[in-house]
Amino acid sequence: MFSATHWTTVFTFSVLAVSAQFPQASIPERALTVTALVGKNNLSSLECWELTPGLVNTTGSTVGALSYPHMGNVANASYLVFPQDTNSGTHHAPGVQYNIVLTGQVELSFPTANLSDSTLTGKHIIYAGEFWIAADAEGLTIRGHNTLWRAGTSQLSMPMAGAMPSHTVLHDGGCIRRHEW
Repeated sequence: MFSATHWTTVFTFSVLAVSAQFPQASIPERALTVTALVGKNNLSSLECWELTPGLVNTTGSTVGALSYPHMGNVANASYLVFPQDTNSGTHHAPGVQYNIVLTGQVELSFPTANLSDSTLTGKHIIYAGEFWIAADAEGLTIRGHNTLWRAGTSQLSMPMAGAMPSHTVLHDGGCIRRHEW
């Protein structure tokens, strides 16, 4: 079993990767933006959130890093590995959870409101080093979303044991990827 210190270390490492995405000209240096999968008008959709408060300078053993110490309580964190392309089919989030893509990529797409239509639309890709929140739990949307994990993807999923993180909605749709590979 991993300790809270271990998960803090893993999350701090991930935030270091994520924080490199933001150019100073368009988003404040200490802002942490995250793509959120939400229920809106009975359909799953994406919003770009800025978590508040934002990133802070660390003072412990990771001096020089930026940290997001406001995650709240998480329960039953899981490390997921997808050795081959894995399509989840249409489903709801099991509950509100943080997701950090460590390697590979995740593709989110969405069904229409028509229950007899199997067409998926709106593909959004989340790349390694990016952080997203799944919050389209059953009861919030009619059909949920579809997730495709590409071969070689690994992800840390951390269900929230409490309230949603404090945030400001920046816009509809996923956050725009702000770094080049």
